[in-house]
Amino acid sequence: MTKARTENRANVGRSVVQVLTRPCFCKACYESCATTSGYVCPLDGDVCGTHDVSSKEYPAEQLLRRKVHCWNEANGCGAILPASQISEHVRQDCQHHLTRCPNCSADVLSRDVCAHLKSRCRTLVLHDSPEALQGANNQENSHFVAFERKVEQRVRELDSRLAQLSFESGSHNDKLVEVCHNINYLKEAQAEQFGALAEKIERASVQTIHHLERNEAEIKALRAHEKTTEQRVTQLSLDMGAHSQKLVDVGEHINNLKKSLTQHFGPASDRNVAEIKALYVEKSESLMTAIHSVRTSVPSDPKTHQWVLKGYAALKEKALKEGGSQSMSDKLYLRGYLMSWGIAFEKDRDSVNLMLRIQLHKGRQDDFLEWPYMKELKLSIIHPQTREELHRVERAVWSNKFRPALCRPIESSNTPIRFSKTQIETGNIERDGYIKGDQLMLSLEVL
Repeated sequence: MTKARTENRANVGRSVVQVLTRPCFCKACYESCATTSGYVCPLDGDVCGTHDVSSKEYPAEQLLRRKVHCWNEANGCGAILPASQISEHVRQDCQHHLTRCPNCSADVLSRDVCAHLKSRCRTLVLHDSPEALQGANNQENSHFVAFERKVEQRVRELDSRLAQLSFESGSHNDKLVEVCHNINYLKEAQAEQFGALAEKIERASVQTIHHLERNEAEIKALRAHEKTTEQRVTQLSLDMGAHSQKLVDVGEHINNLKKSLTQHFGPASDRNVAEIKALYVEKSESLMTAIHSVRTSVPSDPKTHQWVLKGYAALKEKALKEGGSQSMSDKLYLRGYLMSWGIAFEKDRDSVNLMLRIQLHKGRQDDFLEWPYMKELKLSIIHPQTREELHRVERAVWSNKFRPALCRPIESSNTPIRFSKTQIETGNIERDGYIKGDQLMLSLEVL
């Protein structure tokens, strides 16, 4: 057995087996290397038979003189002493004994325990031997495996939580998509409403501008008429003044003539005056007769007009189908105003109501009438047998809404106007017998 082989062994056995040209082993190690094909060397893997080895017995004194490594070689002790001294070295001199830390249970050299505890178990003692490094590596591996398990557990928990969050996020996304659709729908509906509102505002603006222009034209016409009237009044005043002066002059001339006649003719003038008076009375009577005949021949403007509405059933049926219908009389003068009047049928759910409808036209007496037209009108329905009247009364009220219908006609005719307070339900007049021969007798009176 070579010196290097002997020094590398931790213990020395008394019974050894010497393999020819091979290392020397103790008997226990040699027997543990037996296989079916022979003995296999644990160092180089060669196979040898029983004839290749020889057994030897060493005396105890010789074995105790053999040099061996310290039992704490794995902990870093490098002492090599005779086998007889190794026990005393381990008990008294060796500084590489291991102990466990009471806090972290780590293997620490006894001499480094205080420093390890002072560092709060952060100081690790490194050993130079492969066995120590292997032990530290094994401990680190165990800690790493435990840490890896904890990390894997946390990863699984995170995966589960992420999956749950993904599912919840999907539901939230669906809700967000639904909210977005609702917002888009609201935007579209709002845009449509704003568009319709803008159209209504535009139409109202156009109508307002049209009414303003028409009102401006009416104001101009009224101002022109006012100016013309003032001129006529002024001229009439001047004419009346001139006529008054002429009458005064005529009166003075008559008085002078009377005085002169009295002076020239004397008593005969009284007889002539009596003849003149008789002639004046005769001429006055003939003049009054002529005036009366003229008045009777030229009719004055009435305040009442009767009119028969024909085709009552057809007008009512049209109102039920189309929502409304009307029938108007011919043009006529009432209280100096040229107008046409009639009846408007208007649908109200399943029934039909009728009401007064008038339209003013441009007439020859408009310069001498009051404008706007604000007369009180009385509509009457006359019973064909009893002559009983069913009437409604309403006054024409001047307002911006009725301005186009009640102002003085500038063109040929104004816009027709309905009087809602004169409304009468057709069912009542039919039930009370006011309809005869599909006709309705009506009367309009300007109060």
